[in-house]
Amino acid sequence: IVCDVANFAQVHEMVSGVISQFGKIDILVNNAGISMTYGRVGESDPSTWANVIAVNLIGTFHCCHAVIPYMQKQGGGQIINLKGYGAHFPSPYVTAYGASKAALVAFTKSLAREYKRDHIHVNIFSPGIVKTDLITHVDTTADGKAHLHKIGWVIDAMAGPVEYAASFAVKMALMGKRVTGKSLYAVSARRLLFRVLRYGIRRLWQKK
Repeated sequence: IVCDVANFAQVHEMVSGVISQFGKIDILVNNAGISMTYGRVGESDPSTWANVIAVNLIGTFHCCHAVIPYMQKQGGGQIINLKGYGAHFPSPYVTAYGASKAALVAFTKSLAREYKRDHIHVNIFSPGIVKTDLITHVDTTADGKAHLHKIGWVIDAMAGPVEYAASFAVKMALMGKRVTGKSLYAVSARRLLFRVLRYGIRRLWQKK
């Protein structure tokens, strides 16, 4: 069911449609997210900046707001939110994205405490850098292009497939009844090291 998560009315219509078809909602995965033009704050369009917050943070609130009453009635459920690298590290040139993800961490932990007695378990995980349009098709300012050039190798080396992140979400759903308020990482330090080494070997092979 397609909807704009930043639109409160559309989200509630979506949830009503799901309830009509399936009768209940056991798991909510807040995966919708966008970024903005790579550039400094002074060069950013205010409406574009605000729209990132509207989708990434307020959109998550909308979905939780719509789903929680049904989870309460059925005796519980699971909510899984996704965070990005901006949640814990500085995010120059994509400040709206970083701010939205940092706020999402606090929102998740607060939500978990609010609904623990209702057996609604709320957790958050970082999928790592994932190969989606969010990083492969971006508009940039002059400063943004320079920044992307500097970090381009990081994206090439560390970005993983969508399927890996999706499988981790499934694992979280299976374990979610035992934990709440947790912040987890889909990609371990060992896996990141493996990706970097594989990237380096591939680059050396291409130069031969």
